[in-house]
Amino acid sequence: MANFENPLESWATEIVDGFTFYHRAAGPTGRATGGDGGEAAGGAGSLPPVLLLNGCAMAAASWLPVIERLPGREVLALDRPGFAGTDWTGRVPDLASEVAIVQRIVTRPVVVVAHSMASFRAEALARLRPELVAGLVLVDPSIEGHSHRGLASTFGSASWLRSLDAVTSPAEIRTLAAHVSHRGFLRQTTSARALDWDVFKDPYAQPETLKATVAEWLSYRQQAADLTALRRSTMRVAATTSAMFASPFPNRRRAAILDRSFARLQRIDLDDSGHLMMIDRPDEIVRAVEDHSV
Repeated sequence: MANFENPLESWATEIVDGFTFYHRAAGPTGRATGGDGGEAAGGAGSLPPVLLLNGCAMAAASWLPVIERLPGREVLALDRPGFAGTDWTGRVPDLASEVAIVQRIVTRPVVVVAHSMASFRAEALARLRPELVAGLVLVDPSIEGHSHRGLASTFGSASWLRSLDAVTSPAEIRTLAAHVSHRGFLRQTTSARALDWDVFKDPYAQPETLKATVAEWLSYRQQAADLTALRRSTMRVAATTSAMFASPFPNRRRAAILDRSFARLQRIDLDDSGHLMMIDRPDEIVRAVEDHSV
């Protein structure tokens, strides 16, 4: 069984409460561009850092096609516990703790780029700490209005977590999970040949990553409900926001939730991209980042 080689390990790396925090400092200023394709005023070093938040069960390395198109730009990224060789925490994650860890590592305004379920964290951060968010780029975001937290508390019981450990231990189960995960990712992109085998298969053959993946998936409804409650007690997000969608596009109910949640929203529909938009259309993600950096 192959070992996952993390291409972000060459960055400055720190473990914070089990989260692996990657930091690439700003480089030469001459290659940064503005939203119109021209050189950005002051260069990359004067632009807000870009914070990349991975969707459910995704590794930070999945952002590589976007990172490569941000030369010289300061970039922050996170791998959750269970990824990047760390141990899973042994619990089902919750929105409050997920946002708290982001607040610990972000010390100045950033452009937050969040994929899928990570949009919950991005929106919560913008509501709780608006001074830290220079702009939001939501990449095929999850949009939910759940009021009930589901069964996450049940699945968080000690007995169930022990059974999860037992189920994911056999090598045959982990090998099967790796192949199933990779096939699932293939169905979420229009550029399947661009999928990095290590990033989108090998991590899920590791027992800690597999357990963390299942736990995060089980927390989906709970985190969505917690965000719904937060929306009721806070103002609309004031930061400029680009919401980029792949087909199938949001229905009217989800579109209405989006409109109620963000005061300065630009919606971008891309019919030539799958859910893994960082693979299919990294150029559009970078364009949105630059639009929020001027």
